[in-house]
Formats: sequence, C-alpha cells, structure tokens
Amino acid sequence: MSNDSGISYSYSTTGPASAGAPALYAFANCELVPVDHAVTLVINRDNGKQQLISPQVVDALKTCTTFRSLDAHADQLARTRPELKGNRALAMQALEQVRDAGLLLAAGTIRERLGAADERQLAPTRVFVITCDRPDAVERLLESLLRIGTLARHDALTLVDDSRDPANRAANRDAVERFNLRSAKDMRYFGAGEQATLLEQLVSALPEHEAGIRFLIDPARWEGRKTYGRSRTLCLLLSMGCRAIVMDDDILCEAVLPPIPGDDRVSFSGERKAAFYPDRESLMAARRPAPEDPLTGHARCLGQSLGSALTSLNGAALEEAQFGDCNAAMLNVLDPTAPILVTQCGSWGDPGTGSVHWAVHLGEDSIERLVNAPQGMAAALESRSSWLGCAQPTLHKMAFMSQMTGLDNSHFLPPYFPAFRGEDLLFGTMLEAMYHRGALVECPWAVPHLPLDERRHSIRDPIANAGGIGLFSRYLTSRIDYEDASNPAGRLQHIADDARRLAARSDADLLLDYRREQAKSEAETLALARAQLSRAQELPSMNWQGYLSRAVEELGSSLQRRHSPMEIRGVPEGATEEGLVAEFRGFAEGWAAALEAWPAAREVCQATGGR
Repeated sequence: MSNDSGISYSYSTTGPASAGAPALYAFANCELVPVDHAVTLVINRDNGKQQLISPQVVDALKTCTTFRSLDAHADQLARTRPELKGNRALAMQALEQVRDAGLLLAAGTIRERLGAADERQLAPTRVFVITCDRPDAVERLLESLLRIGTLARHDALTLVDDSRDPANRAANRDAVERFNLRSAKDMRYFGAGEQATLLEQLVSALPEHEAGIRFLIDPARWEGRKTYGRSRTLCLLLSMGCRAIVMDDDILCEAVLPPIPGDDRVSFSGERKAAFYPDRESLMAARRPAPEDPLTGHARCLGQSLGSALTSLNGAALEEAQFGDCNAAMLNVLDPTAPILVTQCGSWGDPGTGSVHWAVHLGEDSIERLVNAPQGMAAALESRSSWLGCAQPTLHKMAFMSQMTGLDNSHFLPPYFPAFRGEDLLFGTMLEAMYHRGALVECPWAVPHLPLDERRHSIRDPIANAGGIGLFSRYLTSRIDYEDASNPAGRLQHIADDARRLAARSDADLLLDYRREQAKSEAETLALARAQLSRAQELPSMNWQGYLSRAVEELGSSLQRRHSPMEIRGVPEGATEEGLVAEFRGFAEGWAAALEAWPAAREVCQATGGR
C-alpha cells in the first residue's frame, strides 16, 4: 500500500531530523486486528491512533519491543527480516512512517511520566527473623544485629520460630533473652505457644473462615513439610499497618557493596550480575561494607511512591538513555503514584538457588567472569561462594527470592503459600496481579548468606526443572489482566476464583495443564540456552560451550517426553499420579479458602496491632 491510510515496506517518506542524542522508540501496547491477507489494523491503546499496516511490517514491528533508536531498529530489521534483503533504507522508511502515525511508544513519554515525585509519610518498620531448627544460625544473626546502632528506630523486633525440635525452640528463646540483655531494642520471641494463641484468636473471631485460616498458619495442617511460607505469612499478620523487613536466619545483618563498579543511576533492565570466589574464606575477605546497615537501606524507599523513589535513587532527573534496550511494555504500565511494596537485595555467598543452573540466565559480563574463574567454571558454581545481585539500584517488575526482603504491609498484601519451595515466586506473581502498575526495587548491595548446613549441587544435575509451585506461578502470570481496574482485594479474589476453577477440572485436564506449563518452562530455558550458545563462540571456554550444548540437547530431549508430576522433587515413595492430582486439587481448594479468609484475618490482626 502507498496511500495515506496504510503503511507497507513500499511507503517512502522521511521523518523529521532530531538533534542531540537520538530518541528511543518501541512498538508496545497496540491491538492487532487482522483484516485480510493484505492488511492488519493496528490500534494504539495509549493514544487511540490507528492505521492499516501490511502483515509483513506488523511481524517486523513485533521484534521492536525494546527501546532503541530508529537507526538501531532499522539495523536489526535489515539483518533479520528476509523480505528486506538487507535494505536498511526501506526498513527506516517504514519505521518513520509508523512513528509519525503515532503507533510507536517514545521513551521520552515514560521519562516524563515517571519523573513525577510524590513524597509520602512512611509507616513504621518492624523487623522479623524467621527460623526453623537452626539455633546456631540464629545466634550468629542476632550477634550481627547487635553491631547495628539503629535498632531502636524500628517499631518492633520479632523472631518467628517454626522449629519442630523442642530443644531448638528452647535454644532460640534463650538466644532472644540474651539478645535483649544487650540490645537497645527488645526482641519478641514468637514460637509455638504464641502461634497457637494467634491461631485460636483468628478461628474464634472468624469461624466461617476456619478452614482457610488453618490452611495458612496451622502447623498441624502441614506436618512433615517445610513451611517457609507459613512463617512469612505470620510476619505479615504481625506487621499490619507497618513496613516489615524479613530476614532468613542464615544471613548476617550486614550490607556488602558489589564487587564490580556500577552506575549510580537507576537501572530499568532488571538484570542481575554475578562474581565468583574459590571458597567462603576468600569471599568474606573480599567484602566491602556499605555505608549504611541493610535495615536502614531497605527502609529508605520501601513504601515510597515509585516516582519519588526513582528521583531519590537516581540522584538526578531520569534520562531517556536509561531506558535503552529495556522492555517497553513493562515500563509503559508503571504508575509514578504506585507504592514500592517490596524491596530486595543481593546475596553474598550462597545464591540460594535450588541448583547450579542459574548461570544460564546471566549476562555477558557475568559469564565472562564465570568462565575465567581460576578455580574453573564447575567449581565456581558448585562452591556456592558468589555474589549475585545488582551493582546499581534496579527496578524489577516481579518479586522473587531475597534473603532479606522489605514488605510495605500498610497496603493490602497477599499471603504466602504455606509450604514447599517457590513460595516467594507465587507471592511475587500475586503481587503483580494485584498491583500491576507498580514495581519493586533491588538495592545495590548484598547481605552475607552463609548456610551452616552443607548444600551440595552438581553441574551434572539435570538442567530441566520439574514442576513445583513455580509452574502454578507461570500459569497465574499468563492470566494477569493489565487492564483490570478493580481494587487489589478484588484481584486477589480473582486468583481465589481461578484456584477453585482449577480444583474443579478433571484429572486428565489437570495432567495436561501440568504438561503444558512444564513444556513452556523448558521451551523458554531452551531458547535461552540456544541464545547463550550462539554468543559463547566468542568466549575462549570449551567448558561453557560444552555445558550449553548439553543444555540444548537435554532440554530438547525433555520436551519430547511425556512429563508427569511424579517427577517433582520430593514426591514420596509409593505415590501415584492419581494421588498427586487429588493432592493438588486439595491444595487449590485450600488455597482458595485461604485467600478468601485473608482480608478478614488481616482486619482482626489490624485491630489487635499485631500483639
């Protein structure tokens, strides 16, 4: 087409010249309505502009989803689109016409929107330590807390003890009593007796929600299982109206600066970086303390509006160049008035991952440090003595694992799934569904994460990860409606409704759902491994290339198999597929009841002040 109602590669025009740094654009937030084989109607949801465009151009635009200059987009299209046959000028002409038609998102629009600052009065902070049968780690963490001179600034300190061994519970209570003899701020011990009292109070006040409440916090409901999420939910119930800072028991309350230089400005890329050390001794010898303690660091912007936090963290007005190569759709949904509900930090030591295969997600500079590690690539990953984090303040769209996490519980937050690993991923997914105009901040420092128990993970372990809560998180993420204008409580109810609908599905459908989500997860990892392998030719490491080749082969082979929930790690001996499906159905029904009970449980705890 060559008239003024349509855009095709044959359209010839010249866009306006720009002065200074080139403007950045991306194709985002447009509805695509196929009309016939010759044209597609493109409607921009932000400004209402629309245009008929040839399907070839639409397909090309779908690859222009990160903010780049038109020149950079044209270069990419000329290299990758067969129909252009390397004709960069033709690609540039089409891009300019699409821009002039109002169908491209300008990074300058995002910069202006996010530059709005709205400083807020912040809620008080309450600090929590969560533990389960690791009294030696608790003792070490409490000792590091005593070295902080700012404990009195916090409204309360609490140790939430989920230990099963009575001797460990007694040791933890004694450790808290000794801590209080030396601390400027007393710590509250919240153990089995205190938790039983809270459970009784909630069930008595809300008998209609007893099943949901017991699903969330009754230890008898989860006997024999690891209940990481249950402890975190207790922290939320004890911090109503406050900002909570939750610490795992196997860290030190120290803030360690990144080992690589970083830009002082905010990063919107979401990329985490890594560095590797031969052993824990050299790791700890290399740490450089940050100028403030990690509790103060979390509290600095937790709960602040996004616009105000960005202005403060950036140290100056945002620049358009900061959005370069960033996901435009993600940035376009951000609202400067949305609160920072979660703050995270990096890990100095054990990365906290369930395998060594997290390296496939790293960027080029981190991979270069990995393959050049003097101890060798395999040892660098298996020793679990590394830094994993951000070298500058970084905005993430989805919350994930952090050994010290800030939670602004003065807003309506969801609970954590009580048991199993992956509870943090599900929490992040629910938070995104409830507050999809917001984001979280990762601080540019790490806390030492030094487990006392031995954690062995081998580079020879299977690369394909089977099942778990992560698959349910994937399922929910794919269903987030970014145009949903209901309030956060209404969106949480939508998740409860989804859980009930899942529970009502047949065994065959649930098994197919499992296989679909597992296949999607493996396909994403396979695509990532292939992309890494194509770049690995530039690195002088046969080990890294061999590892990636193995990943591609293993994942490709796995995608051809019929997967079953029987493969999930931790499935008990003698379990059957039918039994696992029935158990999942029970989890879904219980989770729905828990989410429906959650608003009322929060109100009861709000009335008592978490005491």
